[in-house]
Amino acid sequence: MSFKRLSRVVLLLALVASLVGCTQATPTAVVEPTVAAATPTPVPPTATPEPPTATPEPATATPEQPTAAPTAEGPSSKTAAANELVLATTTSTENSGLLKYLLPDFEKETGIKVSVIAVGTGQSLKLGENGDADVVLVHARALEDEFMAAGHGVRREDVMYNDFIIVGPEADPAGIAGMNSAVDAFKAIGDTKSTFVSRGDESGTHVKEKEVWAAAGIEPKGDWYISAGQGMGAVLTMADELQGYTLSDRATYLARTLEGTDLVILVEGDPLLFNPYGLIAVNPNKGPHIKADLANQFIDWFISVPTQEKIAAFGMEEFGQSLFVPDSQPWRDAHQGTGTVALKASGKVAMTTGWTLAQLKAMDMVKAEVENKSGTIDVFEGVPLVDLLAALEPAADATTVVLVASDGFTAEVPLADVEACPTCVVAPQEDGTLRAAMPGMSSKFQVKDLTELRIE
Repeated sequence: MSFKRLSRVVLLLALVASLVGCTQATPTAVVEPTVAAATPTPVPPTATPEPPTATPEPATATPEQPTAAPTAEGPSSKTAAANELVLATTTSTENSGLLKYLLPDFEKETGIKVSVIAVGTGQSLKLGENGDADVVLVHARALEDEFMAAGHGVRREDVMYNDFIIVGPEADPAGIAGMNSAVDAFKAIGDTKSTFVSRGDESGTHVKEKEVWAAAGIEPKGDWYISAGQGMGAVLTMADELQGYTLSDRATYLARTLEGTDLVILVEGDPLLFNPYGLIAVNPNKGPHIKADLANQFIDWFISVPTQEKIAAFGMEEFGQSLFVPDSQPWRDAHQGTGTVALKASGKVAMTTGWTLAQLKAMDMVKAEVENKSGTIDVFEGVPLVDLLAALEPAADATTVVLVASDGFTAEVPLADVEACPTCVVAPQEDGTLRAAMPGMSSKFQVKDLTELRIE
């Protein structure tokens, strides 16, 4: 057996043992970046390894989740030095190498030390709620909105996005390769009871996974479904060894390919797999130890165009593509219409998602005739709002579609009126912006520079 295979088996057995025999310990993953990460050298694919001699017994129960409180040895805003900022963030920003790539520049430019707690999104938000972090960087918009609505955060900024992908063995026992729908792929995995390894840790990735299972009408359970309670890197290793499927953020998967993996991308490109990241300043009312000034300085630096350009370059040398796509408001203002997400959707929907201008232009379009202020008719061609709503699956208690413009202007349209209007559209404009064209409705609903649909 090769050293690579032996090391994987040892790691897998250790993971299974932790699931079956003990309660997972409190996370203490701390990154203290001091120098920029060296550029990794891609590892060429190796020959297909011989299968393990025995299949590890899958976990029979979801492990107890770790508490979201730092240990005495770990960083905490309550014990940090005056020039030390505590950042709670998802494991994908750590596993991908993004933080090691970015943070040394911030520390050098500002003299502020950044201590990182890398856990799941749910745990990161809990750290913020408890006042154990000054700022959080996460990727589960519904949870972020709840965090802000509860008053735990005082400022939230879009910073970047990538997408989730469904990866699995090249043999593909569920036959999902090339599917365009994540929901259909999950149905196939569930119907065939093919091995699926879940994060099981209430991370942003786990939240998205549960949303897809719910949309597929499946409650995953049984020997085929393994809830690992681990970070993305460990779950990818586990799925590789078990030749199973998993949902991964693209950045962590690509970073893992440099270390060698037999997992391949089988499903990608579904707008439902859109994966936006937000940066939130914790409410200073949590206590005098919260460093609001440092948090806002960090956010301003992160969303600035120079830092966003660094994010755009991350991964280009190794993979020929960015692992994260910059998406801050300053970046959008400077690069409007160049392929970033043009229209977002959030609120009471099955999944928070978004579409690029190219994706919208590729959809079926209809013409909308709208009377202008001079009494003449303007004709717009765009994507029917009813089609976008069908993809979003509004909740049963949703009543309103809020049209949001880039300058903050909003127009609230009854959901029933939109659903009854087959020619109400989102129309791409020549300058790269979008506008809502709503035939027969008030001029206030003809929103220009439309950037978001919020379902309430």
